[in-house]
Amino acid sequence: MKNNYYGVILAGGSGTRLWPISRELYPKQLLKLFGDKTLIQKTFLRIKKIIPAEKIYIITNKNFSEDINLQLRGLGFIRENMIIEPAQKNTAPAIALASNIIFQKDKSAITLFCPVDHIINPDTEFMKSVKTAFVEAKKNFLLFFGIIPDYPCQEYGYIKKEDINVKKEAYKVEKFIEKPLIEEAKKLISEKCLWNSGIFVWKNKVILEEIKKNLPKVYKSIESKNLESYHLIEPISIDKGVLEYSKKIKVIPVKFKWQDIGSWKSLYKLLPKNSMGNVLNENVIDFNCKNCLIYGTQKRIVGAIGLENLIVVDTEDAVLVSHYDQVHNVKSVFEKIKLKNLQQYLVHPTIERPWGSFTVIDQGLNFKVKKIIVKPKQKLSLQFHYKRSEHWVVLKGKAKVELDGKIFELGPHQSIDIPAYSKHRLENPGKEDLEIIEIQAGDYLGEDDIVRIDDIYDR
Repeated sequence: MKNNYYGVILAGGSGTRLWPISRELYPKQLLKLFGDKTLIQKTFLRIKKIIPAEKIYIITNKNFSEDINLQLRGLGFIRENMIIEPAQKNTAPAIALASNIIFQKDKSAITLFCPVDHIINPDTEFMKSVKTAFVEAKKNFLLFFGIIPDYPCQEYGYIKKEDINVKKEAYKVEKFIEKPLIEEAKKLISEKCLWNSGIFVWKNKVILEEIKKNLPKVYKSIESKNLESYHLIEPISIDKGVLEYSKKIKVIPVKFKWQDIGSWKSLYKLLPKNSMGNVLNENVIDFNCKNCLIYGTQKRIVGAIGLENLIVVDTEDAVLVSHYDQVHNVKSVFEKIKLKNLQQYLVHPTIERPWGSFTVIDQGLNFKVKKIIVKPKQKLSLQFHYKRSEHWVVLKGKAKVELDGKIFELGPHQSIDIPAYSKHRLENPGKEDLEIIEIQAGDYLGEDDIVRIDDIYDR
């Protein structure tokens, strides 16, 4: 590919419609929903097949950046290509910010923008479509990929293209139709309308000119690099803010299979089903169930009897039960949980880390109890805390503890106190998992009260 071709992954969303497996601080892009790779890893590797890793950027928010970097560091991602959005303001400001950053480095840049939560197959057809879009983009068109619908869907926007009876690689757009009712969706499909995939290709110079014309406040904010003004921007999508008004847009009907993993309904449609139309994992025991998605956890099984057209999702600390036709209201439930400030909207009890994991067992006023698992030959960062002390008890394995320059070796049932401000590090020198109980005490117990001095994971 040409050396002025770039890729940007849009990875700032919180995925609230996939609650409770997707949480505000650990969203769907970080989860392994299919196979052994997460959505962010799959998207990066797909783009890497056509654009060099050093020219692939990711725009996200600060809360996700470290986890994304850790997931991609072994795949060739360059940390300096992480763009932190000052606030979540939908796709138009995010695209404007990323486009301008790349444009300042390369005035001839042509960029592919991809959301992080799409399943695409096969990659070869995706690459063909990207190559076609890059060629069209050189003519100063704004290109996006249109999906040929295989059923009437109310969750996607539709595109009506011109010259439907003429075979072309790229078509001018007659109009956009935003998430129609089911009867209108059927009519649109009969008229050969396409789904709007949200995947775009264009010259950075051209999209910035269109943003300046249609969204002057957004353009002024990103050009001035004023972070405070970015917070004042009204959230708006690139479709609503720019593309619906532009005279330069074209759509490319694509041949690859595409699925937006935006909801439990879309996930159900994508996953393989048994003879009764059920999607069940290994922790579900069912009897006379039909057309259900039932998701159990490793820690307990789910017994389901006589259910039909239901979505049931069981996690460590939250359960979702919804009729299939009502699952689009998950976001409303999520917002109510958030309004009550319950932790289930924010994080999972178990958090994966590059060195292992930790699980919050209990917490209350001025205390928190965690179970920490450190993988063999791994170690945490050398760190200290301002606002809390800790007490560690070894349950299993061998622990090597560095505390204010001294080294302590602990076995099962042995413990150690970690005062506030003390520089400390936990390491597993053994060949089996190290398990400890950590009891935190203090006025503030947030995960952001960590000052890292040395970290092998470069966080």
